[in-house]
Amino acid sequence: MKTIAQLAVAVCALTAAFASSVHADELSDIKARGTLVCGVQSNLEPFGFQDQATRELQGYDIDFCKGVAKHLGVKPELKIVSLEGRIPELLGGHVDLLAAVLGYTPERAKQIGFSDGYFVSQHRLAVRADGPYKMRDDLAGKRISIIKGSSTQNFLAKVLPTAQLVSYEDGPSAFMALAQGKVDGYALSETLLRRFIAKLGANGKITVLTPPLGEETWGLGVRKDQPAFQKAVNAALQAMEKSGEAKQIFDKWLGQGSIFKMNREFTIQPIKTQ
Repeated sequence: MKTIAQLAVAVCALTAAFASSVHADELSDIKARGTLVCGVQSNLEPFGFQDQATRELQGYDIDFCKGVAKHLGVKPELKIVSLEGRIPELLGGHVDLLAAVLGYTPERAKQIGFSDGYFVSQHRLAVRADGPYKMRDDLAGKRISIIKGSSTQNFLAKVLPTAQLVSYEDGPSAFMALAQGKVDGYALSETLLRRFIAKLGANGKITVLTPPLGEETWGLGVRKDQPAFQKAVNAALQAMEKSGEAKQIFDKWLGQGSIFKMNREFTIQPIKTQ
């Protein structure tokens, strides 16, 4: 009986080890499944949002998910994640890849792996134009709204450590808190800030302050124990850069033909961690 029990334990251990090794090769799993599951945003235009007419998800991050999937030879599958819940969704295996305005930070890099940088973002403060605040540092000690789980709070901790941060579940709620006078300022990526301001129209009376809070590079998020998959994602991004596809995506959503009228002053390259 002891021998049989020992054999059963050994079989279970081998089975578990085999299952673990199969799961560990995520790139093979994705190709065998035929789909790449991307965690994306649904309310942060122009990076990830729902088209009002079709209800389909679209945006800068969505196009990068689709581009990577195409280069891997699979179909993209989009799953909406919150800013606060995006990393847990990845670590829990619910998504393969995060294309969700994910700025690199050393703290996040301890939890997940990052692809090469595919966007560079400045973070700034917005205030009501008719208020007393004219420069970034005027907001020291004041109430500032942020999106829960966003990396903006890291910049605020460095440059405005006495600010009182008020967290909201999503970008529109945090912005409306400023528009309605519930907070003194709103901190976010400048691109997203200017989108919210544009939606208010000419009478919105919201202005963006200088200098910026800081600058960050965004990467696509992967699990840390997937070097083959991470390498394949980076190869896809580099191919998109070389072919001009990456620039086309930028111009489509952020370029001179958009409301942002931005110039692309970066290329896809490994994120500098120092």
